Amino acid sequence: MRIGLVSDTHIPTQLDRLPAALLRQLEGVDAILHAGDIVTPYVLDLLGAIAPTTAVAGNMDPPELATRLSDRRLLSLGGHTIGLKHGHQPHGLQSHYIGESYDAPQMSLFFQLMSAQLPGAGIIVFGHFHKPVVKEWQGITFINPGSVVPTHGRSSFALLKLGGEVDVQIIPL
Repeated sequence: MRIGLVSDTHIPTQLDRLPAALLRQLEGVDAILHAGDIVTPYVLDLLGAIAPTTAVAGNMDPPELATRLSDRRLLSLGGHTIGLKHGHQPHGLQSHYIGESYDAPQMSLFFQLMSAQLPGAGIIVFGHFHKPVVKEWQGITFINPGSVVPTHGRSSFALLKLGGEVDVQIIPL
């Protein structure tokens, strides 16, 4: 099973439209997961025309979208339990780790919060930081596909292949 992982599209506030390269490379996936900061429902319509799309609300999503979407989802795909959440937390908590490297000791708080909010997930897909990563933490694979909107000169998405093993590829746009 091939799953496209997308986050932080910020359309139309920071990008006019989804990059053609993204849409081309998502062709043929079995599902798409969007980890929030979608901003307009039109993005979900475009992605849904490619493959069944599941999305969660991010902290920048307007009320009409945020009320339509959950802030977290647990999905069973390809024999794996996948948690999907944008990743933003209350400011008092987030201030302890925001801006840190994924390997910084302070990030343990983030990983603990996310695993508690998505119990049973063996894979957790998130966004919010605009920095791609694939990181194992206490037996859970955390994946941030990066942001579609260019941040610090880069944009990316990810492809997750589920079979006997979990294979993740971060793809620059």
